[in-house]
Amino acid sequence: MNNFPDQYFTTRAPIPALGIRGPGVLPDVVVVFARMSPAGPVAQWKEQGTPKPLVGGSIPSGPATPHPERGFAILPCPELDQKAPAHPLQEAVEAFLLTKQVAGCTSTTLKAYRCWLDQLVTFTGEPSALTVRAFFARLQERGLSPSRQHQAYRTLKTFFRWCVATGVLREDLLRGLTMRTPKTLPDVPTDDELRLVLLACPDTLEGLRNRVVLLVLADSGLRASELLHLLVEDWRASDRGLFVRAGKGRKDRVAFIGPTTTRALKIWLAHHPQPTPEAFLFTDRQGWPLKYRHLVQILHRLSVKAGLPTHRRLHPHALRHFAATSWLRGGVGLDEVRRLLGHESLSTTLRYSSLVSADLRRAHKGASAIERLRLE
Repeated sequence: MNNFPDQYFTTRAPIPALGIRGPGVLPDVVVVFARMSPAGPVAQWKEQGTPKPLVGGSIPSGPATPHPERGFAILPCPELDQKAPAHPLQEAVEAFLLTKQVAGCTSTTLKAYRCWLDQLVTFTGEPSALTVRAFFARLQERGLSPSRQHQAYRTLKTFFRWCVATGVLREDLLRGLTMRTPKTLPDVPTDDELRLVLLACPDTLEGLRNRVVLLVLADSGLRASELLHLLVEDWRASDRGLFVRAGKGRKDRVAFIGPTTTRALKIWLAHHPQPTPEAFLFTDRQGWPLKYRHLVQILHRLSVKAGLPTHRRLHPHALRHFAATSWLRGGVGLDEVRRLLGHESLSTTLRYSSLVSADLRRAHKGASAIERLRLE
């Protein structure tokens, strides 16, 4: 039993000494210990005991059968350098994210980058043009929306271009692969739906706040994150403006609200739990700022209370769509709408023009060049 390599040492101890319980009388156990390796020990069971006689028929002592060796052998673990190899792109992903963080990308953008790049690393083994295309095929099989698939495409396109520019890869693995921007139309609430939701706000402090939140979102076209980061001092009563600090793309801008929303906002400020300049504009009773999930829950509950069907329940971004289409119907130009919404490109604003086709038909009917000729 002592024929173990040099890295082991042995000891003999009875079962009770090891704290092992079992029925009947068990033989002593020889415990084989190993010298500790840097990664820690591994235990292996071994046992040795005196042979027990077998009883065969009427013979009280038949031929003895040797008992198998039993005991604990604590074996050394593999060395620390025997870990599974890291993914070829793992270090590149971390360097890319750090580069984008230093370049000033927002936490939301970095979170989206991390999400898709981690999925890429998990899905692919050796990166190649084939495995990257298989990754996008897998996204389609999972039933992801076209907008989500395009977000993944934009992320990987930016990442692989960075890899080529920095020498991590010799060629762009997305070369030859294009994915068109989804041309889906935004879901815009109707005037009646918004009116019903506003009437559903109760006559309480929370109801007053929620009504102002609805009015500001639908009147200014602010993003949810921009609304929730407003401070009391960001309200400019002189021109009914709301100063947006570091909006999307870390850009500052001013959004505006009308007289009705202004009156409601002044009433809310008169009841604000902590109306100091540095306090958040929209808070709960304790003065804590609202979170995005709270805003979504508020709109959901009010939509249910107003009796809206499930597919028509309000969402913060739907009110932004409502503001954009209302401006276009009111005769505001596309470039002005782009600046009010804080869009970087006019192409993003152009999709709202399809939602006012009925207004365009009425405009054409009243100003048709051929109709003015009165040919009949």
